[in-house]
Amino acid sequence: MYISIKNRLILFLILFTLLPFVLLRIIAYPRIQSDVQEVLIRNLDGIGHKQAQLVTNWINERMKNARIIANNPLMIRCVKITKEDKEYPDIVQYIETVRNECGYKGVYISNDKGSVTVSTRAEEIGNDISKTDYFREGIQGNTFVSGIMPSEIPLTNEFGQKELGMPTMFVSTPLKDTDGGIIGVVSVRVDVNNLNELMLSLNLGKTGETYLVNKDGYMVTESRFAAHLKEMGLVKKRCALELKLIDRETGELTKGVQICVSGINGFDAKGYKDYSGVTVLGAWRWLPEYNLGVLSEIDRDEGYGAAYNLNSIVSFVLLILAFPFALAAYFIGRKTSIPIIRLTEATEKMASGDLTQRVDIRREDEIGMLANSFNAMAKSLDEKTKEIAASEKRYRELFNSLKEGVYQSEPGVEGVFTFINNAGAEILGYSSPEEIIGTRVKNIYGDPEDRRRLCEKLEKDGIWREFVSLCKRKNGESFYAERTSNLLRDERGNPIAIHGVFRDISVRKKAEMEVVESEKRYRVLFDSLKEGVYQSEPTEDGVFTWINQAGVEILGYKSPKEVIGTKVKDMYVNPDDRRKIVEKLTLEGVWRNFTTLCKRKNGERFYMERTSNLVSDDKGKPARIDGIFRDITERKRLEAELQESERHYRELLNSLREGIYQCEPTEDGVFTWINQAGAEILGYNSPEEVIGTRVKDVYVNPNDRKELIVKLEKEGVWREFTSYCKRKNGERFISERTSTFEWDESGNPIRITGVFRDITER
Repeated sequence: MYISIKNRLILFLILFTLLPFVLLRIIAYPRIQSDVQEVLIRNLDGIGHKQAQLVTNWINERMKNARIIANNPLMIRCVKITKEDKEYPDIVQYIETVRNECGYKGVYISNDKGSVTVSTRAEEIGNDISKTDYFREGIQGNTFVSGIMPSEIPLTNEFGQKELGMPTMFVSTPLKDTDGGIIGVVSVRVDVNNLNELMLSLNLGKTGETYLVNKDGYMVTESRFAAHLKEMGLVKKRCALELKLIDRETGELTKGVQICVSGINGFDAKGYKDYSGVTVLGAWRWLPEYNLGVLSEIDRDEGYGAAYNLNSIVSFVLLILAFPFALAAYFIGRKTSIPIIRLTEATEKMASGDLTQRVDIRREDEIGMLANSFNAMAKSLDEKTKEIAASEKRYRELFNSLKEGVYQSEPGVEGVFTFINNAGAEILGYSSPEEIIGTRVKNIYGDPEDRRRLCEKLEKDGIWREFVSLCKRKNGESFYAERTSNLLRDERGNPIAIHGVFRDISVRKKAEMEVVESEKRYRVLFDSLKEGVYQSEPTEDGVFTWINQAGVEILGYKSPKEVIGTKVKDMYVNPDDRRKIVEKLTLEGVWRNFTTLCKRKNGERFYMERTSNLVSDDKGKPARIDGIFRDITERKRLEAELQESERHYRELLNSLREGIYQCEPTEDGVFTWINQAGAEILGYNSPEEVIGTRVKDVYVNPNDRKELIVKLEKEGVWREFTSYCKRKNGERFISERTSTFEWDESGNPIRITGVFRDITER
């Protein structure tokens, strides 16, 4: 079949000129689109990881605050305190201060039976919380975080109104006595609005959002599209605890929520219907310790907008350029074949990937026009290719600009690196990422067993945050690395990759020791807010530079501003006491529990007990004096009264003719106290000679002591019990006694108290 050269040229020109565009559309574009989608999903997953970390840190801070409250020695009094106790207002003021400072909705303390004894809300005192999960966990010795639930009491909502059923959550921790026994529970009602603000603080495009979901599939934080959801009728008041995240078409939980609440971390790059019926891209993380899931979602049209736009541009350019090239080919067919051959050769080279090709045909006819059009097309393709390369370069530079190492590896102990950024390569002592890709990950560990532990942890939990291990660089130099790693699984649950972030924390490790020491000093200052805590200049004429509210009130002032700047020595009745303190601190650095006579702002005198220590700077030069002080005037008075009372009762007991004693509640127990008459009956000159001797040694028959113990343990008292006893010199006599067994509040025996007399003559 005959085909003219014109038609051949037209056919061949159309084929060779459109071939690069087709190849770009079929091969290059899908790869670019895939890269754009992969970067988007990585960013979305990274955002979800960041939000999950923020939520975890926020909850841990609430748990830490609860433990700080419980560790305050003042809290031990709370389990038995009443409103009539003089310490009650101080305790209430303390928990009110904590509530206001931390932004809590309420703080209260309950005893080991679950009865609330102290609360920031007076109406809650006496309530029984023994059946709540946060009380049961606290009384078992755990610091517990409840799920977000509707409040059982009216709370202030976002409109400043009292509302029942507001979203709330509790943090509880055990309250222990000085021996470590659990005597109650400290509970904190947390303001969930702070968690809402944390989740809404991230702006994820126009349609993106992050939110928390509970195990039942309900949203527990507010959506940034709450107003729109109200218009749709999906919520009435708010999203938290009201919006169940279901697919409106199937009636089941949305795909992202369904997988998340099952405890599997992951993402969906294809898209699924969200709770409002919009197709979204999503990434999710489950926080098993809090029964909360973090979801990050963005509309698929916005997320893949760049890829869709690129598709439209390529298709449009293909359509626009196809027509003029076909028309030019028609006219070229009527000319000589030499320019066509040159164009064909150049086109073939372009089709092979050399987009720098240009044709030098200077003619004032159709062939010249075609040559110019060809050159313009080649230039456009070259520019587009460079733009695509530049886009890929920007994304790579984004990862390489991070200071932390970002990596991806094969799963398993023997897995190798498949990706790492520049920072990661530099941390590991390599000059470029290409050097490390393909090497075994376990080779960077100081102890290869750490790699095995990491893989086992990821297989079990899917993630290991802030895992610290000793690693080594390419040259063998050791350093501490902190990493957060995730195990990525396919849709069937098979592990496909481990990806994570790591950093060199060797310098931080050293700094942590300094931070611990600094924190130790300040913890001494704030262990009890009832005592005055202050800082002053380290000289005799030094002034107050800081003081807490309790210290202000002890000194008779209203606020710290009144005290700061005044001379410390002005509070002493004898100003020379300040000089002695400064001299002692200069020599010894600390002076504990010393007492001085001081005066308040109005001149009233009182006894002050304090502990002070001198803080020096890095060069050893005194920088300030830190101290804790308290008003012990009342204690001084009580001690004097107690001494007088003790002297009075001791004289009374010593004036009796009967012996009175106390001893340990065991068969081999010793005398712990005895009056003068008792000592004389036993043949001693003074009580001091008797105290510390074994009680059973005064019996002629030691079994009488054993019989007495058995009787007292069973009945608690034995009246007019008679037995043969002996004095210090061995002389025998008949003793008649009445003894009582005493127990403490827990039912443990603490002592035996008794009265005895010599009835030998009777």
